[in-house]
Amino acid sequence: MSSAPIPETLTLGGLTLKSPFLLAPLEGVSDAGFRRLCFEQGAGLTFTEMIRARGLAKRNKSTIDLVDTFHKDVTTGIQLMTTSANELTDALGVLTELAKTTHPHFDNIVAVDLNFGCPSKDIVQIGAGPAMLKRRAKITSILEALKQAKTTTLPKLQSVSCKIRLGLNGKEMEHKVFLPVVEAAGGVGLDFITVHARHAGMRSRDPADWSAIAEAKARSTIPVIGNGDVRTRADAEKLKALSNCDGFLIARAAIESPFVFRALRGAGPALPTVDEVERERVRYEETAERLHTRDKYRQFHSDGFARLARLAKGEKVASVMPKNAHM
Repeated sequence: MSSAPIPETLTLGGLTLKSPFLLAPLEGVSDAGFRRLCFEQGAGLTFTEMIRARGLAKRNKSTIDLVDTFHKDVTTGIQLMTTSANELTDALGVLTELAKTTHPHFDNIVAVDLNFGCPSKDIVQIGAGPAMLKRRAKITSILEALKQAKTTTLPKLQSVSCKIRLGLNGKEMEHKVFLPVVEAAGGVGLDFITVHARHAGMRSRDPADWSAIAEAKARSTIPVIGNGDVRTRADAEKLKALSNCDGFLIARAAIESPFVFRALRGAGPALPTVDEVERERVRYEETAERLHTRDKYRQFHSDGFARLARLAKGEKVASVMPKNAHM
């Protein structure tokens, strides 16, 4: 398949992004300070970690606090996990109400993505995430509710989408249960779909099947974002050539170095200098202190900056991923 070069910008619904490289929703990682750094380094769109729509609908404080969309100058979306159209509608209604009252920073949400890919057992056991892919009527009703919410809820909401895996297991992947979902997303009028090229039983170290992204792109009427094993500009170029996907969702590479976004754009090295690490460490801590960022984020990123500083000095240091991350 022939493909055009990687574009410098990307349009997803009403959003025109400064780059086609998106920061994935990363549990225990994607706080406001980390998203700001990734955005400044070249991420076109950033997401909060996955948030349970049920918790929002029930006005659970811990769930509401995860929506830390404080930076109006950082293009930010939220990713929601839901099991029904009504639950999704209720959750977005709560966000809209709070944006007008006690949580004005919710007004900074410009995109909503639905998670149908998280392989966590507790997600699958309630019939959510990739367990939803075979339930075509139900998933279509949820996607329709999301499409309707684009014009009836959050005032700055400009892009709605979903993220999928290839199925619950190898059998579902072989039966290509993901392709009808790709068609449904386009049919209801979502702005894009992200395809994580692994099934839920695969580990992050198992090679992503990029051919599935090509299949999705061939069947899709909306932009397709490819996800899985893109760490370098060369990786992105290979995936683009194979699949002609429209953009790229970056997860593990961003955790290893938020500076990877400038490398993906061809604007600088993925490994920062010692001075750059120290400058961004201080900025992150100042942001975390001001926004009362949870300790789990602060500790993870403190360790991350320390690791980057050692790498910048030429030391060999192994990467560390959060234990609860599903990428």
